[in-house]
Amino acid sequence: MEGSREVEIRFPDGRRRRVPAGIEAGEALADGAAKDGVPPLAALVDGVAVDLASPIGHDVALAPLTFEDRAGRDILQHSAAHLVAKGLVETVPEALPTHGPPTEEGFYYDFDVRPLLPADLDGVRAVMQRSIEAREPFVRKQLSRSDAERLFAANPHKLRYLADVGPNEPVTVYTTGSFVDLCRGPHVPDTHWLEGIHLLGFSAVEDSVSGRPLQRIRGVAFPTRAELESYLKLRTEAAARDHRVIGSKQELFMFVDEAPGFPFWLPKGMILVRELEKYVAEHLRASGYAEVRTPLLFAQSVYETSGHWEHYRENMFLTVDGNRTFGWKPMNCPGSMLIFRSRPRSYRELPLRLAEFAPLHRLEASGTLHGLTRVRELVQDDAHLFVAPDQVEGEVRKLLDWIQEAFTTFRLGWSYELSTRPASFLGEAGVWDTAEATLEKILRESGVKYRVSPGEGGFYAPKIDIHIRDSLGRPWQTGTIQLDYQLPARFRLEYQGADGQLHTPVVIHRTILGSWERFLGVFIEHCAGRFPPWLAPVQVRVLPIADRHAAAAQGLADSLAAEGVRVEVAAPEESIAKRVRTAEVDRIPYVVVLGDQEAAEGGLAVRTRGSKESLHQSPAEFTAHVLDRIRRREYDP
Repeated sequence: MEGSREVEIRFPDGRRRRVPAGIEAGEALADGAAKDGVPPLAALVDGVAVDLASPIGHDVALAPLTFEDRAGRDILQHSAAHLVAKGLVETVPEALPTHGPPTEEGFYYDFDVRPLLPADLDGVRAVMQRSIEAREPFVRKQLSRSDAERLFAANPHKLRYLADVGPNEPVTVYTTGSFVDLCRGPHVPDTHWLEGIHLLGFSAVEDSVSGRPLQRIRGVAFPTRAELESYLKLRTEAAARDHRVIGSKQELFMFVDEAPGFPFWLPKGMILVRELEKYVAEHLRASGYAEVRTPLLFAQSVYETSGHWEHYRENMFLTVDGNRTFGWKPMNCPGSMLIFRSRPRSYRELPLRLAEFAPLHRLEASGTLHGLTRVRELVQDDAHLFVAPDQVEGEVRKLLDWIQEAFTTFRLGWSYELSTRPASFLGEAGVWDTAEATLEKILRESGVKYRVSPGEGGFYAPKIDIHIRDSLGRPWQTGTIQLDYQLPARFRLEYQGADGQLHTPVVIHRTILGSWERFLGVFIEHCAGRFPPWLAPVQVRVLPIADRHAAAAQGLADSLAAEGVRVEVAAPEESIAKRVRTAEVDRIPYVVVLGDQEAAEGGLAVRTRGSKESLHQSPAEFTAHVLDRIRRREYDP
């Protein structure tokens, strides 16, 4: 403690508390430290994640970080990666740890070491279990650069990372028992927090810098064994719904090693994309949006203005033309800002709603790529709304209504997360406070359930993140609503108000479904490839029993196609029973069988997906039924 001096702690619920200077963050959180009954594993001090053992020496805003927070989950996963590194170094002493970041599913750690064997992982598990039982603390230490260089002299990878530490940045390491790793942290208090750790496997990878072969150990961690067991059960169920497997079987998309993270959309997959575009475009037309298209490349100066050069450059693809550097756009907002700035604007034009479906490129780390849910090229249902300050609440409320309509259509549960000012942000804190208060007021008055995630906002705006839950109960972050006062000011956007004066607009950045890639990856697993009829690449499959029925089958297919139905005919090259089973495996919504009886009666034997019984309908009745279900975007056939 620092004598009798006190500091003021401001908590997220508005409480204020004076405590002795030098108190540890964890101790300061002890009064009501649990959030929703979940104890903190780290803390946020003025938006910066820190260890619970970190001392507080001045007035701060303090919030708990739990496993329910995205930042908290990442801290637990990263701590688990350290425990794996400790386990391998003790099992295979010649192993050189490189780096071990959290991922969307869990974590990985890469090692410069001989090819691993299953027995090596058994040794790692044994070391980890002993460490967990011993409750070994994660201890942070600050070293001089020369001491750190001596400590990691035998590990060229750590020396390379050490060279990237800025001259004014502290060099920190974390010790866990006898294991020491170069790391900024923070970490969980001790290894007992990692009792829910599980190794998913190992594989060979290549160091992105040196090209050396490395061995990667992948895993996942939860605070308790019960949570891990629940996850493992869910993972088993999810394996049968893996969108990568279904996408391959249904010929929706593909990936190749020559373009890692860049999806190839195949003809049937493009139908899904176009149907999503059509669905969103109908809403855009009804809600007064105008569609635009902006360049894929912008000069460095544009990203310097937007702040992406300082805050997002490591995630951007760059290219050089002569003496100028350009960046492939990772998001559409700079282009929309330039459109607004291109001519004088009047308050009568507001709200100006600009929508854009354009490819975006993000340099995601190779270890985080995962099918469609984490890619390097994506297209979003993106829009930017330029509004006057008094229009903000009305526009955000309309977006909440659209979210309800959209996710009800897809039978997805959803919730909201208010993400507030991060440690590194643009603009003035007071402006952020106003924007955050506005978003929270709208959420509160709308009566929707939401949670607050301190420090998880974008660098230029607080946001309402939309989290959906699929049929297995898994959460996924998709869309977002961001309330931005910073970029319009940085781009010097102005409009002439009713008072004749120039004013700066507010910008609402919004996506609802998010990227087509991520949304479809999630939705494929949600529905296990059983797309609603309006979205299904093939809506009807016609099965003539014999060759003599082929003409009638083709005639029915032609009449359905003329009405806009996606239909195909499965020729009688195999038995009717086998073709029916194939249609079930292919998840076709409607299967029509045509044989002698149907020809004689002038009707159709119709089987809807999931039904064992056939329904007899006339061609006109069947066509009307299918068109009605498609038009109303009904979920089931």
